[in-house]
Amino acid sequence: MPTRPFALGRSRPLSGDPGAAAARPLELPAHHLVTHGVVVGMTGSGKTGLVMVLVEEALRSGVPVLMVDVKGDLPNLLFTFPELSPVEFEPWVDPAAAARDGRGTADVAAELAARWRAGLAGSGLGPADVAALRARMAPRLLTPGTTAGEPIHVLSALETPSSLWDEDEEAAREALSASLSLLLRLVGRDPDPARSREHVLLAHLAERRLRERRAAGLEELLADLAAPPIAAVGALDVDEFFAPKERQALARELNTLLASPTFATWRKGAPLDVAGWLAPDAQSGKTPAVIVSVAHLEDDERLLVLGLLFDQLLSWMRGLSGTSDLRALVVFDEVFGFLPPHPANPPTKRPLLALLKQARAFGVGVVLATQNPMDLDYKALSNAGAWFVGRLQTDADRERVVEGLSGADGGAGGVDAAALSATLKALPPRTFFVRDVHMQPPSFLAETRFSLSWLRGPVTRREIGRLVRGVSPPPPAPPPAAPPSASPAPHAASGPPPAAPAPPAASAPAARSPAPLSPPPPVGPGGTVVLDPRRAPPVPASHAARRGEAARASAGAAAPASPPPPASPAAPPAPPEGWRSLYAHAPAAAPEGFRYIPWVACSVVAHLRDAKLGIALNQTQLLAAPLLPDGRPDLSRVTRLDPALLSPSPAAGARFAALPAPLAKRAAAQAAARALREHAYRTTEAAVAVHRELGLAQAEGEPLEAFAARCRAAAARLAAAERQQVIGRFAPRIARLGERIAAAKARYDQAEAEVAALPGAVGAALLGLVAGRETARRAGTQRDRATAKLERARAEWTEADAALRDLHAAQAAELSALEQLPHRAAEGIETKRLVPRKNDVEVAFVALAWAATLAGTA
Repeated sequence: MPTRPFALGRSRPLSGDPGAAAARPLELPAHHLVTHGVVVGMTGSGKTGLVMVLVEEALRSGVPVLMVDVKGDLPNLLFTFPELSPVEFEPWVDPAAAARDGRGTADVAAELAARWRAGLAGSGLGPADVAALRARMAPRLLTPGTTAGEPIHVLSALETPSSLWDEDEEAAREALSASLSLLLRLVGRDPDPARSREHVLLAHLAERRLRERRAAGLEELLADLAAPPIAAVGALDVDEFFAPKERQALARELNTLLASPTFATWRKGAPLDVAGWLAPDAQSGKTPAVIVSVAHLEDDERLLVLGLLFDQLLSWMRGLSGTSDLRALVVFDEVFGFLPPHPANPPTKRPLLALLKQARAFGVGVVLATQNPMDLDYKALSNAGAWFVGRLQTDADRERVVEGLSGADGGAGGVDAAALSATLKALPPRTFFVRDVHMQPPSFLAETRFSLSWLRGPVTRREIGRLVRGVSPPPPAPPPAAPPSASPAPHAASGPPPAAPAPPAASAPAARSPAPLSPPPPVGPGGTVVLDPRRAPPVPASHAARRGEAARASAGAAAPASPPPPASPAAPPAPPEGWRSLYAHAPAAAPEGFRYIPWVACSVVAHLRDAKLGIALNQTQLLAAPLLPDGRPDLSRVTRLDPALLSPSPAAGARFAALPAPLAKRAAAQAAARALREHAYRTTEAAVAVHRELGLAQAEGEPLEAFAARCRAAAARLAAAERQQVIGRFAPRIARLGERIAAAKARYDQAEAEVAALPGAVGAALLGLVAGRETARRAGTQRDRATAKLERARAEWTEADAALRDLHAAQAAELSALEQLPHRAAEGIETKRLVPRKNDVEVAFVALAWAATLAGTA
């Protein structure tokens, strides 16, 4: 049965109406990813969010996913909170970050829960979808080289006999070769399977054991190196191929590695078995979601481990039957450095190239994501059939992407290259230019939906341990709701109809069953108020009596006459022209016991930008204020409402206060909306951490520690690039001084030889006795000239040598300063206060917000 399409959000055409009217649901057929996908975009473009949405949709569709996590973001998939309640968010809120903002973790958690509920509601999703995803997936968080998560035995193909030697000899030999290459890299030896004598000899020794179903661990290989059980390797005797002294040196290096406590972590844990990882659970039917996190490893270790992983992935894939359906999805976020252009050739490049070229025949899709498109091999990425391109800051990045898109099919889907570059430059966050060769038209814009998982940002090693412990046991079932303290009050025959059930979004606070005589004001996440406590006096004592009388009347008893309710209309007054109506959560009282009073609400979107730093934040707020008798909003009591706790319809049987008469005039209604917009313009601001020297800004939702780490990484890259520039700048001068020293030394040697060939003082005296005084004088003059020449050559040599030492010292000082850049990167972080311009504050809609309060209030 074909896999259901992936619901990614909404799509819009490249030209035409940019508004919501032109948007359509974006459903990407799953088999389109069989020809692979590429996601590129600068920090803050929503790239990681799109990757997470692709992963979620694959899991919702029953497609196993293998994720490679380099920077710690993909474990966010495990932040799936079925109830989307503040209690679920709070354990993961950083107390230090909250304290810096002057708030508690509970306040931050409430705000996060509200934001995620509202975001999912805007995408047509809710807590039920989050719970369904959590119930559908079987997550594993694998951490090679550490026990923070589930460790991986990276040498399992070498140390554990496998049935592959009987079933697929080629796959078994490839897995063995990858393990040996990793082993040799760890000891600094040549890992090339075709040219390395160490690799060839160890492969012969290990394969001999594995074919006999015996372990080929390091201990056994050390014994075989000391006394080889084979007589020859190829056409040469084993001692001639690899001399005993060289074998002994290799054995010592391997033994040092074996004795290292750090290496012991690499030899325990789950076997490196991609087939087992991606096999669906036959009993539960859950879909595997495997995260291989290497964020904690050094760069060299990452390359080694992921090279081995991709080799194993290739071996598993080649054993599959052909299909055109999406069988599995491989996701690699932040592929920078692992698939570089020619001539760089890290261990990950060859298997990644093979996956991009061959995996489509086996139904295995690959999605690669990066924010540095200049550092990718675009000849390899031209194999991708689906491109998702977010905002790119530099012209070079945009040109490289346009080149890659054009290389895929000879053109960018009919889009002019200059127009495409301009489009990429102006894309807002969470909006992507999509090029899918399987679609018609192939190019369009996509706005991604809200992710079901909380995108918290990079997860630390310690937090990985907490996550893994939380994955193993099933989430505890929520306790059953306590019955209300009093049964719902039925209505008398002549009274108003019974109250309608509260909408799902508003029912959560009511489930706590407040005491009937003192209902607390419903307060939403983040402190949003839906019932103003300053306008809610205590419930009159007669209210309880009225409820008891109504109950007796419904049972047939004669009820004494009760006082009539306040004179209020039973139907909501019509809102001013162009306004909509919203209704707050009702208090815990019978409908006839409360009434709605009018507030004005305004949904405001503030765009906070800094073009130089590439910051583009959008803050959406639903602001509300009670209406004064003259129809103006009381700006001293403006509050922020939570849309998730509002309803489009009132509770049946409730009463309504009258609208202020001036609101009947169009001008007064426009003035009320304009006042709230002006309030948003004056009060909206955001504080963003920036590093001006590096041109970096904190992404939305990015913890400060993660931003500091990103600054250090950027400073390290900058230092590496400048290091090459410094070396290149000093190299010509160093070379010239070297030539000068060599020439001075040559002149010194020549002068020294000339001085040595001339007679000394004693020789000159004897020469005078034999050849005469004039001959002796000429010889002395020649010696003096040769000696002066020797001293000049010595001085030139000494001067050039001192200049070379000074030049080396100056170069070393500049290189030392560059080495300090990553360590001092945090010193350049400052806080940028962003405020909107007047034209950057937009009104999405204006509403008449009916606040539920107790009957009798003014």
